Formats: sequence, C-alpha cells, structure tokens
Amino acid sequence: MNTMVKIFVDHEHLVRVINTLTELGITGFYLMEYQGMAPKTWKAFRLSEDPNLALSAIRDHSEPGVMVNTVVGSDKCGKMIKELEEALKGIRYTIIGHKVTSIKVKGEGNSHGKPQK
Repeated sequence: MNTMVKIFVDHEHLVRVINTLTELGITGFYLMEYQGMAPKTWKAFRLSEDPNLALSAIRDHSEPGVMVNTVVGSDKCGKMIKELEEALKGIRYTIIGHKVTSIKVKGEGNSHGKPQK
C-alpha cells in the first residue's frame, strides 16, 4: 500500500524539505502555496455572516505556507518522516500521511498511463 505524505512548512523552509526528499531518493512531488491559520489564532476567531467580511478577515489574519505532497510506499514512509523531522527540527511544520488505495493516471504523453506490453 502507498502513503500520500503532505508536508506543511513556511516558505523559507521549502528548500530544506525538497533537499531532504531528494536525499531520500524521492524525485516526484508537487507543491501548493496556501494561506492558513494556526489553531491558536483560529480558536478565538469569530466570523461575520457577511462572506466578504469573512474572507477579508481570513486574508488579514492567515499566514502563507507551502504544502509539499509525495506518494511513497508504506515501507518507506516511516524513514522519510523521521528524516524530515530531523531536517525540520526547531521550525514549525506539519506532516500528514494518508493511505492511498488507488492511483490512476490518464493522459497523452504520460508514461504512467500507458498500458504495459
């Protein structure tokens, strides 16, 4: 079984994550920039019923971050998380693992989607 690993870090620590993944032989990943709020900030947060005011408040109080995603075999997941924890020691991060039951890739020019002969 495979695991989707999601690593959330501040922008300035992105290269540390990518270098650690590369050192572990992980060459396939994707990333997404996002705006998020820490639980401590969100805990005391009350939103107005007005959607525009709510979106404005979230924009004003959220922080930018990067989520790096990769899929690895479950046998490699534990080692990868330990290496990431060591590389990210002393900084703020979140790592989440999701079991992947199926992966389907379809499209032109994509070797993953072509049938095996």
